Amino acid sequence: MAAFLTLALAVIGAIAFAAIGLLITRRFVSRQVAEGHNDVLVPIFLTAGTIYAVFLAFLVVAVWESYDAAHDNAAEEASTLATLYRASTGMEPTSGGEMRALIREYTEAVVKEEWPIQAATGGASPKARAAALGMYRLFGHIPPNVRQSDAAIDQAALQLVGQVQTDRNRRTLQAGESLPAIMWLASIGSGVLVLLLSFFLYMDRAWPQVVGVGVMATLFALLLCITFVLSRPFVGAMALQPDAFEHSLTVYDAVDKTP
Repeated sequence: MAAFLTLALAVIGAIAFAAIGLLITRRFVSRQVAEGHNDVLVPIFLTAGTIYAVFLAFLVVAVWESYDAAHDNAAEEASTLATLYRASTGMEPTSGGEMRALIREYTEAVVKEEWPIQAATGGASPKARAAALGMYRLFGHIPPNVRQSDAAIDQAALQLVGQVQTDRNRRTLQAGESLPAIMWLASIGSGVLVLLLSFFLYMDRAWPQVVGVGVMATLFALLLCITFVLSRPFVGAMALQPDAFEHSLTVYDAVDKTP
């Protein structure tokens, strides 16, 4: 609800700025309009508008790809955890049981603690970090005779643990990422300049120009709002949720119930 309210306010504000600014500017432009006024101004406006459109399209695509990459990475991490949990059933019973306990502890910590922390500050959960480190340390505590007999399955499990750690580190970095302030300054400032330039175009009737400029301002506001929402994958109305990790917990339960 808050997201839609913010979007509505942004659109209304953009339309109001465009309409009021245009009507005020027309009072001054109407006195200065001469033959060839639009002939000179239109190419300049089209050039500025095209440059801004390309820049804005690039920005939207870039933040969407970043958002999609964060989603895919979280899904891969959760999937690797489920695979590791299954693989641990092939390990020596004691070490395998310890591994499954650590995996479950890690997953629950990610869902209950780390996700809210990442949404708030972009940080990480100490409990999840400790459980992740415990997965590595577990292999150092395996007796030599067991290590030799279970070398193949332990090596496969260790590789999966390494993949989980890689995905976790990437997720932590993605949670703290955001668009630099200079990019916001460029995107918002350029949009305002293009709108200001459109005010100096002149039509005999005001309302068609108000409608046209209002539509353009609405498009700018919508695309900038989309950029803002997608620029922080773990924050806001479209924030990623730990659904993949919750699904992994159901997989763990299914594995434990399997005779």
